[in-house]
Amino acid sequence: MSRECALKAMKALVVLAAVLLLAAFAAAVAPAHADGCTAKQGFYVASLSADIDPGAASFMSTTVSNAEAACDHTIVFILNTNGGDGASMESMVSSISSFQQWGGNFTTLVAPQYSAAFSAGAYIAEASTDIFMVNGTTIGSATPIVSGIPTGEVNSTMAKDISAFANYMESATEANGRNYTATGLMVTSGLSYTAEEALALQVVNGVIPTNSVAGALQYLGAPADTPINTPGIGAILISIFADPNVATVLFLAGVFAVLVDIFHPTIVLSFVGVAAIAGALFGLGTYGASTLSIALMVLGAAFIFLEVKTQHGISALIGVVVFILGFLLVFQFPAASASGPPGNALFGQGIPDVTYALIFALAVTIVIASIYLRRIRSALMSKPKVYDSSGTIGKTGEMKTDLTAGGKGDARIGAEEWSVTCSHDLKRGDAVKVIAVDGLRLVVEKQAS
Repeated sequence: MSRECALKAMKALVVLAAVLLLAAFAAAVAPAHADGCTAKQGFYVASLSADIDPGAASFMSTTVSNAEAACDHTIVFILNTNGGDGASMESMVSSISSFQQWGGNFTTLVAPQYSAAFSAGAYIAEASTDIFMVNGTTIGSATPIVSGIPTGEVNSTMAKDISAFANYMESATEANGRNYTATGLMVTSGLSYTAEEALALQVVNGVIPTNSVAGALQYLGAPADTPINTPGIGAILISIFADPNVATVLFLAGVFAVLVDIFHPTIVLSFVGVAAIAGALFGLGTYGASTLSIALMVLGAAFIFLEVKTQHGISALIGVVVFILGFLLVFQFPAASASGPPGNALFGQGIPDVTYALIFALAVTIVIASIYLRRIRSALMSKPKVYDSSGTIGKTGEMKTDLTAGGKGDARIGAEEWSVTCSHDLKRGDAVKVIAVDGLRLVVEKQAS
């Protein structure tokens, strides 16, 4: 097998290995669901102090599954968040509903002091069976930020979206016996309430006279030795990969790693590159990026690859524009529908300034890297071929085997051994000179001693 074929085979194995690793990772973070308990008792305590994102949704799903598996009837979910994305919020609400249907009591605890359940966190809290807050905490500010609204439809579309989310909030609140009018104002007017105000308006079930998590858990009746579960490595990695900024950098880094490995074969760079691309695609898919946005990013990468061959700069420029367009579309969510669950929105965040800075950095990096790779190719094309046998004509050497006229033998020419042929017999040790090239063999003649 030639070296080129071997490299292609190894790269194919790398792709297969990356796919298998990604599948194993997905299986590892998907929690098992336990069915049936002869007795339902005990507390399961979990704590989340982070944005509501796919990693948080995975952690909530794991929390519910683990509580059911342990037959723990009460989940106390300690929450502190400024908001997040609607799809992840909806997933977390679904997990809570599943636990309630199983017969469990889901309690959201906003703690410790100075914590908040803002935006998406307010929806999660109101979907809970009970809500408790400690002193100095806040809940509310749940007006959605919806991207992707067509030009000229901003006012009407936003009004429909806010109405849809208000209905969603009010339904969850009313189902759990709290004041849905006050929670509706969290959405329509962006109101937020202190712990005391929330209790007075019956937005929550109680305010615990303590500032600490430990004191609140004791108040709720959880045993002192009850462990507090936090997001594991799987949920953390999902949160990292699901950040579109991180995923985009990973994707581009993977593309250039594979590109560089084409010119400097190491297989290691190909493995790293393919793994980075796989992780980026996983993260973009988890974030909810549209197929169009991902396709444009892949197309942009293809044009960047093409630049290495065309070497006129146009392909690199097209690649930059197409790639950045796909990147921007990652943030464009379809507007929420008043007739369906409001899963496609952002809460408490828009496209951050760092994203625009990243777009500029990506553009500069792509252009510089494309020029660099083009220069590598030019240098490699001008470099003499390692196995160009025509360069051996005129060189002398020594036979390493006997050779019958018209047959083949081996000779050392310079520092390398070659397969040679000759029109007359040669003996091992004879001095020879290369006079021609015949395919992969050298044609030699005997040198006078």
